[in-house]
Amino acid sequence: MNILITGSKGNIGTYLCTVLSKSHVIYGLDKTELNITNKIATEKTLNKLKPDAVIHTAAITNKHICEYNESLAYDVNTVGTLNIARCCNSLNIPLVYLSSTDVYGDIKSSPYSEIDECTPINAYSKSKLGAEELIQTICEKYFIVRTSTIFGGNDCFVRKIINGKHTAIYLFSNPTLSITYIEDLTLVLQKLLATDKYGIYNYTNEGCLSKSMLINSILEFSNLNVPLIINSDKLLSNLIKEPKYTCVNNTHIKNSLGIEIPSWDDRLKDYINKCL
Repeated sequence: MNILITGSKGNIGTYLCTVLSKSHVIYGLDKTELNITNKIATEKTLNKLKPDAVIHTAAITNKHICEYNESLAYDVNTVGTLNIARCCNSLNIPLVYLSSTDVYGDIKSSPYSEIDECTPINAYSKSKLGAEELIQTICEKYFIVRTSTIFGGNDCFVRKIINGKHTAIYLFSNPTLSITYIEDLTLVLQKLLATDKYGIYNYTNEGCLSKSMLINSILEFSNLNVPLIINSDKLLSNLIKEPKYTCVNNTHIKNSLGIEIPSWDDRLKDYINKCL
C-alpha cells in the first residue's frame, strides 16, 4: 500500500514513517513539503502522489498556542484537515485522522464511548472536533481515532522526564486520563486500514490514572529520585480550561478488530526499559 503521512517530522509522524515503511511505500511529508492550509497546493501534491491512503497527523497540538492563537489552531487543525479530506474523497481513498479524547469535554466522570455527546472546552479540542465533523460530512471512507497522551518514539514526554536534569517536577492540574503507547497505536492503525470498517473509534491503552500517578510511575519505573510537587496555583491552572476526566471505553475498537489492548502500566514499563 502507498501511504501518505502528514506531519512526518513530528514524533508520531516520524515513528509511523519508520515502522510502516517496512511493509508499505511511505510518502512522509512535513509542513515545508506540504502546506495543508493551502488548498491548491494540497490538491496538487495528493493528485501527483495518488496514495492509497492518508494518515493525517499534522496538527497544532500545543494547547497554549491554540488558546492564544485560535486563528492558527483553526487554520491548521480544522481548515488543513478540510483540505486533506476533500482530496481523499476525490481520490476515493481512506483517511485516517488522529483526533483527541479531549473532544468529549468535561461532562462525565466515567469512560466516554463514541456515541457520547462532544462538548469541547478549549480551542485545541474545538478545532479537532471541527475537523472531525468536516471529515464525516465530506468523506465516505474515514477512520477517526480519538486517542490521548501518546508516548513512545524518540521525542515524547516520558523520554524528556527520564533525560531531564530535574531537581523537582511541578504539576498545576491533576486530571484523570488514559495514555497511549505509540507502538500499539501503530498496529491498530494498520489493522484499521486493512478493513472497510469506517467510522469513529476510541483508542488508548487500558486503564485510567491521574496525571500525578503517571508522572510518579515514570519516576518509579526509571528509578529517578525527583520530587513531584502538586501546586494549586489557580492562576496557572486556569490559563487554559482542561477536562478533569478524559478516559474512554475501548469496547468498539476491540470488538471491531477482535483485539485485546495492553494495560498502560505494562506498556509504560516496556518503553522505559527500552529507553534505559
